Amino acid sequence: MAVLPVVLCGPLLAQDIDGEDHPALPRYPHAVIDGYRAPSLDEVTVPIGPIANAEAPTNRRLLEGKVTHIDYRVKPATAPLQIQRYYDDLLKQRGFSVAYACVGPACGRDMGSLILNSGKVAPTGLADGLFNDKIRVVVAHRADTWVVLHIAEGPDRSQIFEAVVEGASAR
Repeated sequence: MAVLPVVLCGPLLAQDIDGEDHPALPRYPHAVIDGYRAPSLDEVTVPIGPIANAEAPTNRRLLEGKVTHIDYRVKPATAPLQIQRYYDDLLKQRGFSVAYACVGPACGRDMGSLILNSGKVAPTGLADGLFNDKIRVVVAHRADTWVVLHIAEGPDRSQIFEAVVEGASAR
């Protein structure tokens, strides 16, 4: 009796690269880790207002602490509002207060550049940035823990960049 190999039909399930969710923030459903940097002592620039110029010192706060960086991909693309609502509810349930939030152009021309390309928030090369007006940014804190979320929608996927700073102190 011959045994025929089994061929699975349908798309393969997307897999995380190495990494794990931060214990304070479980990932958005069906999100996959695209980039991860384990917690380590670091400095992070946290936006606290619109960012018109990624190099100017306005509307930002420099924090030092144990920082975890995670970049998530969601396929197919999901509306940034839906993703933000998930995180808003989660942050509220866990006792965080929103320090700053913005949508699209109100975030400032260089918000994406500051968070994803400058190396001041996301480590250079970690986040797969989407640059358009379909972004939402949320900055929240609870005691000495700060969270920065950059949520963006592209034609085929959504991206969620998350930085969590624990034991944060102003620099």
